[in-house]
Amino acid sequence: MTLKHKVFVSYYHHDDQKYRKQFERICNDVIVSQSVNIGDIDPNADTEYVRQKIRDEYLRDSTVTVVLIGKHTWQRKYVDWEIYSSLRGTKVNPRS
Repeated sequence: MTLKHKVFVSYYHHDDQKYRKQFERICNDVIVSQSVNIGDIDPNADTEYVRQKIRDEYLRDSTVTVVLIGKHTWQRKYVDWEIYSSLRGTKVNPRS
């Protein structure tokens, strides 16, 4: 039995959704996806609420964060927040 890693995939949803799906399909036997799905978070929500929701509900028990880099990824504040939250260890949420 293979131990699966809980993986958070950070990416630009608009451009790179198909690549996330492909990554998850290819790695299905070794990962469990912990990623945010389109529509999970209100894009009009308060910045701190979004950061906390990503940290507490998606990154909390992930062991690895994978960032898919596409043409417009560098422009996405959510990707920046997800990377920041993955690197920042707290009492409640360890680094992934």
